[in-house]
Amino acid sequence: MTREDTVSIEDQIWQEADAGAVAVRRLTAGRPFCAGVLLVRDGKVLTTFSADGVDAVDASGTDWYVGGVGGGQEPGEDPWECALREAREELGVPVRLVPASRTYLHDIETDTLREARTDDAPAPYIVHRFRNPDPTKRFRPDLPFGPFTYFCMFLAEFIEEPSGFEPDDPDIAALVWMPLRTGSLFGEGSTFADLTATGATIAAGGPIAADARIHLTRTESLRIAGPLLADQVA
Repeated sequence: MTREDTVSIEDQIWQEADAGAVAVRRLTAGRPFCAGVLLVRDGKVLTTFSADGVDAVDASGTDWYVGGVGGGQEPGEDPWECALREAREELGVPVRLVPASRTYLHDIETDTLREARTDDAPAPYIVHRFRNPDPTKRFRPDLPFGPFTYFCMFLAEFIEEPSGFEPDDPDIAALVWMPLRTGSLFGEGSTFADLTATGATIAAGGPIAADARIHLTRTESLRIAGPLLADQVA
């Protein structure tokens, strides 16, 4: 099968959402993906703070990257298994996935967003895709390659109310409850003080210096998921 054939098949599955449904398992099977969970309470979503290229214990007061709870696949996983494993590693407490009543598809390259549904259960809340610059390059030798990387984010809830969090991921320096609409504040010069002024609070880790700069990457799911969730819980 040629590279063009592979892209065509993936585009066909992706476009099936125009008919009202998308096969998420078929779309992600044997292809690069990341997965994670969206934990929401009182109008806030639980986020991770990490430092790019800087050891987390020495990073306070520098630059922080805000992300969702989640990460890349391990060999043999599907997105559901990946999301649950990443949540255990990054939070240190168990969660369960909650089926979404609707599934959104977001093409990061074109920034198009569509509402769909899926018969795969529990249904993810949002599925992003990003075109890979080199479709033959693997993130790791034991992981798949392909023209797109998919990002599957699931709604989730705590199995038991946690008394605290114990992240088992050295790249995470803090967990922060962040207001759902805070993503619009991110820009050049945004600081942690700007976040706390909106009601953001540290759930674990830290401290984070008030003047520490904060960033959201272009591919971060929270840019899209946050406002969508905010509209639905308002």
